Amino acid sequence: MSCWRASRRLRGRTTRGGQVVARLSELSGFLSGPSPEFRAGLREELLRTHAAERVPASEPPAERPQVRRRSLFARFRPALVFGVLLIGMYGTGIRTYHSVPGEPLYPLKRAAESTLLSMASGEERAQREMGAARLRAAETASLAAYSTPDPSRDELIERTLEDMESKTRAALGRVERHGQDASTEAGRFAREQRDAVESLLPKLDAANRKKANKYLKYIDMFMVPGR
Repeated sequence: MSCWRASRRLRGRTTRGGQVVARLSELSGFLSGPSPEFRAGLREELLRTHAAERVPASEPPAERPQVRRRSLFARFRPALVFGVLLIGMYGTGIRTYHSVPGEPLYPLKRAAESTLLSMASGEERAQREMGAARLRAAETASLAAYSTPDPSRDELIERTLEDMESKTRAALGRVERHGQDASTEAGRFAREQRDAVESLLPKLDAANRKKANKYLKYIDMFMVPGR
């Protein structure tokens, strides 16, 4: 009886020992790491991924847009446009200043002149009115330079002479209310205007010549010494 029990205990120990050995064998296979086949497959997959994502440094990506360099004309075009506009404005200003009655730019000239007069006062306004009277004398000379008689030209000369007299009377009327220095300036202005208007008399018709002589008599009062 005791032998049977001992044999049974021995067989039990042997069975459990075999299970332990089998379990240890499984664990040793797991602890030893992935199999060579798995490692080889993983290495090939990594190499393929690296080759697909690798882009040579000398070749830009296909989707990168090409940068187009602007031409020299395109870079300097704003400056050229500004220069052309500036030259055009300067040329228009010069033509406006030298325009005469009957020309398209003359109304712009008179509008600018009226604006400057309205902004001035006192002695400065008198100076500007003298300048306007000198311009009317120069405009009359330009109109009278045409040798061919023209009724419309004579009418423009008449209006210009009337405006010259109006500006002269306004300027000299202001000068009379100031001191000796103002009277000296008035005498200089009167001499300049006499020289300019006297040279026009042979070129004017009878009606405009009469207006011009009346104007000369008026400014002669300011050429008298002591005035």
